[in-house]
Amino acid sequence: MRVLGIIPARGGSKGVPGKNILEFGGKPLIAYAIETGQKSKLLTELVVNTEDEEISRVSEEYQCRVIKRPEKLASDTSNVVDTVLNTLQEFEDENTFFDAVMLLQPTAPLRTAKDVDNAIEILQSEDTDAVISMVSVGDNHPARMYRIEGREAKCEMPEFETTRRQDLPKRYIRNGCIYLMKTDILKKEKTFMPKSKAIYKMDAEWAVNIDTEMDVLILHALIEKWNNLNQ
Repeated sequence: MRVLGIIPARGGSKGVPGKNILEFGGKPLIAYAIETGQKSKLLTELVVNTEDEEISRVSEEYQCRVIKRPEKLASDTSNVVDTVLNTLQEFEDENTFFDAVMLLQPTAPLRTAKDVDNAIEILQSEDTDAVISMVSVGDNHPARMYRIEGREAKCEMPEFETTRRQDLPKRYIRNGCIYLMKTDILKKEKTFMPKSKAIYKMDAEWAVNIDTEMDVLILHALIEKWNNLNQ
């Protein structure tokens, strides 16, 4: 299976300006995605897609090919699927084709090359169109969630409202680390969340996705331990 790894890195973040090249543990954030992809045994190609000159420069310092993103795909409202399809088209114009594409978001950096390869092996061996990395919701279980109707709080899973945490049915949430999908299905459905998808379970302890300044502080607190464990 030929798999293209794409690292989408827009330069215009408003929540955390310049987040893709902020330094964590002595390296820019995007370097973690690049190095993970480069260490993978099953990714066929790896590219960064960006419109930003500084992100391009940093990516090239880490020996990763950069594909220039059109400005029309670099706004706050741009859909990452359009960016991925644009990247695939660049390769197809070179007569290079892939069976699947993997999205490696730089903002969810705590994953390994083994995680990447494990997800690809699932796609190769199971009857599914996509593999999405997820973590257990833990205490943020839907049985502890409520919607407000007038002045009433209505439990989303009333049958488990008083169930002990350890007895609740397992539920999972996407952690942003890996989105892997067959190319033909992506082109057809234009989403990384197709009807047919398998889960790749990851450790919730390392679930960090940089979207706010608080996320930045959390990653700074975790990164030394992560690097020590994964050298």
